[in-house]
Amino acid sequence: MMKKLITIILIIQSFLAFSQKSAKMYPEVKRDSVIYYADNIEIYPISITFEGQPALENLRIPGTFKMIQVLPPQSTNNKVAVFVVNDKKKGWKIKKMPIYYTLAGDATIKTYDSDYKYDLPFQKGKSFTIHQGYNGVFSHQNENSLDFTMPEGTEITAAREGKVIDAVQSNNTGCPTISYANLANYISILHSDGTIAQYFHLKQNGVKVKAGDTVKKGDVIGLSGNTGWTNGPHLHFVCFLPSPSSPKQRNTIQTLFRTGDGNKTEYLSQKKLI
Repeated sequence: MMKKLITIILIIQSFLAFSQKSAKMYPEVKRDSVIYYADNIEIYPISITFEGQPALENLRIPGTFKMIQVLPPQSTNNKVAVFVVNDKKKGWKIKKMPIYYTLAGDATIKTYDSDYKYDLPFQKGKSFTIHQGYNGVFSHQNENSLDFTMPEGTEITAAREGKVIDAVQSNNTGCPTISYANLANYISILHSDGTIAQYFHLKQNGVKVKAGDTVKKGDVIGLSGNTGWTNGPHLHFVCFLPSPSSPKQRNTIQTLFRTGDGNKTEYLSQKKLI
């Protein structure tokens, strides 16, 4: 039995190397079964997505093997797979476990509050131009994102209430090439319907919130900047649901904004001054 346990642990280690390592997975071996558990240390849900079915010898899966498993925030001992021995008189083994990766958020959510009315992500009384809109030609191809041209240091406000789940503010460089894409400062906020909003290209040390904070609509959360993949100072705003089947592992969504004195609601378009 110990040899089998060592084999299982080595298999787990091999496919952990390909994951994002946001979740810790481990087995419990009993006389006639193997149970896989997973822990999520993050303050938000994590979705484990398996890229196939396990290859088993003399083992069966009660029910079905779920390709997407959602782990609640800061939870332990989440059961993600169970294998039961068919014939106890014969040897058994897990020949191959599928590679998996993790996504922030609940990837099983398919619908969201499409009627929600967002506030503009800056202080009332200010006005900025939408430099690049949905499906823009520079960097928004097949993506529902918005770029607001604005000077560095402009106060950024939460367009919707939610929980801050990630924030980066240590970067200080920007360049109009994709190689700088991972050098942007940003804030990620989880909303009540499972959508996640991200505010990108913030100024170095310009994040005014931290992971775990609950923010209200209109709260100042950061200062705009020019970090990452950018051709000038601006705020990149995007809202999405995690999606394993999408090329970028997320489905970006169009969001309604209150404009003018707040009585008008509209989808924002490129080159528009708001």
